[in-house]
Amino acid sequence: MPTPPVYPDFETSTPAPAASEDDALDPNYTPVFDSGDLSTVQPHFEALLKRRLRQEIAHRPPLFPWEKGLQDYPDALRPGAASIWLDHLKNLSVPGDVPEDVLADLLNQCQQVAQDIRQTGRRLVAAVEGLFPDQPQTLEYIAGLVARPAYRSAQTESLAEVDYPKASIQQQVALAMLAAQGIFEALSLTVGPTTLTQTQTWLTASGVLTVQATYAAAENQLEVKAVLPTDGSLTLISLDETAGSERSTPGELVLRLTTHPGAVHRLDVSLGQTKVAPLSFQVMIAER
Repeated sequence: MPTPPVYPDFETSTPAPAASEDDALDPNYTPVFDSGDLSTVQPHFEALLKRRLRQEIAHRPPLFPWEKGLQDYPDALRPGAASIWLDHLKNLSVPGDVPEDVLADLLNQCQQVAQDIRQTGRRLVAAVEGLFPDQPQTLEYIAGLVARPAYRSAQTESLAEVDYPKASIQQQVALAMLAAQGIFEALSLTVGPTTLTQTQTWLTASGVLTVQATYAAAENQLEVKAVLPTDGSLTLISLDETAGSERSTPGELVLRLTTHPGAVHRLDVSLGQTKVAPLSFQVMIAER
């Protein structure tokens, strides 16, 4: 048989011996990998790590503490998706016949804003600024007026004959803020040492939803009771604790949490099996 060719510079796969201490001290010794080569190795390592993390998340997505399994939450309450909650907004004492798509947008924004902003004027601006993105000065001015109860009662009659689509920008801002203020009030429950219980009702496409908050000062405990018009669930969330309950038929659900004066809790109510974002109430514990 012919002798296999021998190629110059061919290296076998035999591992190179580890450097001895004498080699390491030799000024002419050149290691196979220099510390400067880390700049080449590190991006490759990071890419592998990111790929592994993506695989882990895809295989086992993380859950919130109150979730028992994967949930499909919509990004926002769009007019069609939010229709089960919109019936109540049509009964708000807001003049001007605000269009349904505007009410749907306000409902979505008000629920997000209520958890982060306490001051009334700033809340109103944040709730409607998406509808009027180029009117910052007008928003601030009218928010200062709408925040006053006297203005709201005085303007209700004067704006009653206004047609929202044909109204001026200032009138549209005022109408939108009046609607937002009504939504904030309808989604808020405040209890405390002087007001132990408060109840809110919300008209849905399936019937009336009733939510009652009760504060037990001696035990520093908050109890939330809801009567659902259909099957659904409740989730009560605080900074330190989360409670949840659900039922497959119409009826009552009760949740309890430890609380304290000054605390603010979020109550999410979901109805039916439809993939619709929950209705979020704000439950506040007054300090006095």
